[in-house]
Amino acid sequence: MIQKKRISAGLVLMIVIMAGIYMYSKFNPEDHPFFPKCPVYVLTGYKCPGCGSQRAFYHLFHGNIVTAFKYNPLILIVAPYILTGIYLEYIAGKTNRWKVNLYNFLFGKKSLLVIALIIILFTILRNSPLFS
Repeated sequence: MIQKKRISAGLVLMIVIMAGIYMYSKFNPEDHPFFPKCPVYVLTGYKCPGCGSQRAFYHLFHGNIVTAFKYNPLILIVAPYILTGIYLEYIAGKTNRWKVNLYNFLFGKKSLLVIALIIILFTILRNSPLFS
């Protein structure tokens, strides 16, 4: 029963990812108003860690890695990390010891603290006058 739920959740997640890839490969967020604006930026004028990610994904899917990096450099690091987590959690399973060790290393408490620190520092730096 639990295995069926994990597989179902994995399938739903993959469908959502595939739909997102389709949307961001066909439509440029700069040209279409149906893409949401960042509420943090709209309310405060400060860029959140995700600001520019929609445009970055669009350019990434079109092979414009430099442009994607300019919109949001964190996306180029976070996207493979998240996809690895999805793979390890829903596709690879917990059958091999090395997969379990890799999952624990990448998504353990210490790793998540490091990631949180990176996101906080990224947000501070991208809003500082040095990088504006």
